[in-house]
Amino acid sequence: MRKAEIDALVRAHRGRARPVAFFHVLRQPALDPDDHAFLSEHIEELGTSDLLRWRARCESGFSGPVIQQLARLAIRDPAHFQHEVLGVPRLTLDEEEWIELSDLVRGKVPAGIYERVLARCKREPVQWAPGFVFSPRVYRGLPPLLDGDELDGLGAERPALRDLPVAKILAARRAGVLSLDDGALAALAMERARGSDEDWSVDIPHFPAVLRDAILEKARRTPRGAERANLLGWLEAHGVARAALMDIALGSIRAGGDAYPLLPWLARQLTTRAAWDKHGLETLSALMSRRAFSEIGELVTFAWSDAGQGGKEVSRGFLEAIQVAFALVLLGMAREALAAGRKAGATAALSALACLDPPSRVSRAVHELRRVPGASEDQDVVELIAVNERLVKHSDARDASLEGFVAALHAIADASC
Repeated sequence: MRKAEIDALVRAHRGRARPVAFFHVLRQPALDPDDHAFLSEHIEELGTSDLLRWRARCESGFSGPVIQQLARLAIRDPAHFQHEVLGVPRLTLDEEEWIELSDLVRGKVPAGIYERVLARCKREPVQWAPGFVFSPRVYRGLPPLLDGDELDGLGAERPALRDLPVAKILAARRAGVLSLDDGALAALAMERARGSDEDWSVDIPHFPAVLRDAILEKARRTPRGAERANLLGWLEAHGVARAALMDIALGSIRAGGDAYPLLPWLARQLTTRAAWDKHGLETLSALMSRRAFSEIGELVTFAWSDAGQGGKEVSRGFLEAIQVAFALVLLGMAREALAAGRKAGATAALSALACLDPPSRVSRAVHELRRVPGASEDQDVVELIAVNERLVKHSDARDASLEGFVAALHAIADASC
């Protein structure tokens, strides 16, 4: 990256160098002279993992600043150095680097740590215990609580309808205690959906198909996210179109409703590339409008897990569609911020966009940012647009990764705080 681009990113992150190093500079496969100069200037702000990532991108013989900083860290905090450097599985430095490190810490760290550093100066291969590699698992989540007593002590006498919730009315109807035709039942349920505070979650599996319109109305109106999720599950099972259900779910999020209970249901709607192409932009836009950063991360994690169920390989196209949707959200945020004269909002969105690897079809939308009034008047905005134009212009999304999505999400959250 060029110095002007790096400086613009630093200002986007309110003067803090570490996020720029973590989200942008050190995510590049190779570093330019300006990248090395930036890292050297801010070396005291870098963590151990940043230093090791920097060293991995140094050409042979040019890792001196990294080794010297690792030595300073070992002297300042030997326990941290032991855990973060010596304890890292399969960490390999060149023998010359271990020799330099041992010379720098000799007599300045506990003997046990110095001996471990000195032992690495030998070219003997290190034997690693098998089975240490982390294996991700799919989180299935907890099933909704959908069981409950049906009659709960109803006697043989005909109950008064105004005193009974819909679930009890259905139970009495099934038991033959109450005679109520489908039309009257549907009208009563619609009245309750519009005017009562009943929670239908527990008994929703027992609701008949004749109550579909009432359940749709209830799903739109309920203030409870968990109830809405259960009602949407019932409606989905009874053939209601996905688009109509997505409108209900996303409308509630835009209106300030609790998004978290809806995430498992939303994720099930987004397990294919076609679904992300059709609904990804509006879904991420709704969540981003509520600054629901953690919810966005969990949604993508759930969708990724669901798409890979049964050992199925998740396609690159699926990940590409996620990146395109998020890129378009960030571009929309940048346009809106520029039009409103909010430089900080525009640079935050552009900083996050630079973490992604969307395909070149997004390049036109990036370039059109230059035409937004005010875009050419701020040098930081100009530099960040140029960074993204360069990154996207020849991209085929081959480097698109879940890591890039996570980095972009953390970058926008960091720059927006």
